[in-house]
Amino acid sequence: MTKKEIKSTINKAVYEYAESLGYRMEDNGDGGRVIFVNTSDDSLLNDIEYHRSTHDTCVMKEASIKTRLMAAKIMKYAQAIKADVEWKLAMENGDVE
Repeated sequence: MTKKEIKSTINKAVYEYAESLGYRMEDNGDGGRVIFVNTSDDSLLNDIEYHRSTHDTCVMKEASIKTRLMAAKIMKYAQAIKADVEWKLAMENGDVE
């Protein structure tokens, strides 16, 4: 698996997870980030920004506590998926004792 394929696998899983939490993904075409928009909240303050290359999230400082918790939950999920993908790749390459 190439680095691009690894990132794509992680991002796809994160997009699906965010959708399962009630968020819709908006891609503004900048390549590096997407926005998760809460489908039950029209406030831009409660959007979650997701960075595709670093697999982390960011919210505005005015975001609600619920949004901050959801962003942390999505980031934790991304980190778990990343660790899982890296572990499977290491197993395939024989890099695990």
